[in-house]
Amino acid sequence: MQLTLRQIEVFRALMRCRTVVGAARDLRIAQPTVTKTIRRVEDICAFALFDRHGGRLVPTADAHRLLGEVDLAFEQLEGALARALRISRADGGSLRLGASPSVGRVLVPLAAADLLQEHPGLSLHLDVLSVSQVMDYLLSGQGECAITLFPILHAGIRSIFIAKAAVVAVAPHGWLPSGDGLVSPSVLTDRPLVVFEPQSVHGRAVDAVLEAGGFRPTRTHVTRFAETAIGFAEAGVGVAIVDAFSALSADRAKVAVVRLDHAPLYEVYLHRQVERARSRLIQRFEGALRAQAVKLGA
Repeated sequence: MQLTLRQIEVFRALMRCRTVVGAARDLRIAQPTVTKTIRRVEDICAFALFDRHGGRLVPTADAHRLLGEVDLAFEQLEGALARALRISRADGGSLRLGASPSVGRVLVPLAAADLLQEHPGLSLHLDVLSVSQVMDYLLSGQGECAITLFPILHAGIRSIFIAKAAVVAVAPHGWLPSGDGLVSPSVLTDRPLVVFEPQSVHGRAVDAVLEAGGFRPTRTHVTRFAETAIGFAEAGVGVAIVDAFSALSADRAKVAVVRLDHAPLYEVYLHRQVERARSRLIQRFEGALRAQAVKLGA
C-alpha cells in the first residue's frame, strides 16, 4: 500500500512542528486526526517515526530518511506543476518545430518573431528539414509541428493549409524584363536555368512553367534546394524558378525577382501528429503564420 498525499502532508507538518498540537494548528485539522494519520503512516512503512521525550516528538533515523525522500519528491512535483502552469499561460517553456528550407528562411522566422512578441518568455527551437526527414520528425514526436510547401498523405499526420505562394523567377539584373507586372514564362527561352531533382516540389513546378512557356532550356544546372538555386542566380549562373517565399531571401542588389504569368504552384502547409493535442502555442503560431503570409503577399 502507498502513502497518500494527505498522509505525507501530515507527516511533513509533524516533522516541522514536532508536536501534535502544532501540526494540527498548522494544517487546521483536529489533533486526533494528526495522531491517527501518523499511526497509519507507521503501519504502512512498518517502522516507528517518532519517540516521545518531555512532551515532544523526536523523529527516528527512519523518519529523517523518509523526510528526505518525501521532500525530494515534493520539489520535483512543485517544479512540474510550475512548468505546467507556465505552459498553460504560454508565458514560458519551449516550442520545437520544423520547417523545410523554403519557408524556414523568412516566413517561419517572421511568424515566430510575432509569437515571441506575445510570449517573450518562450524559447524556440527550429529544425530545418529535408523532404525525407519531415514525416519521421512528426511521427517520432521530435517537434510539435512542421511547415512545408507540400501536404503529407499519412493517417497519423494532419496537414493544415496555410497559404498559396506565387511562382517567381530570380535572375541577374538585366536578364529579364523589369517592372512590377507578370512576365510570360517564354522570356526564359534563351536563358540557362537552374532546375531541380525530378518529382520534387520545385522540380514539378519548374516542369509546369516550362510546359506553359512551350520550350525546353538549352542549358541547365541542377540543385536540390531553392536556396542554392537562388545562390546560383546571385552568382550569375542561371535563372532560378522558385516559390515567392524562398525568393524573399534573395539579395536584391544582385538579382531581380519577377512574378511569372502562371497560377500559384506552391502551397504552404502546417503539419502535426494527429494523436498529439494541438497546444495553444501552436494555435497562436498557426495564426501568426497565416498573418505573415498575407502581409508578405507572396
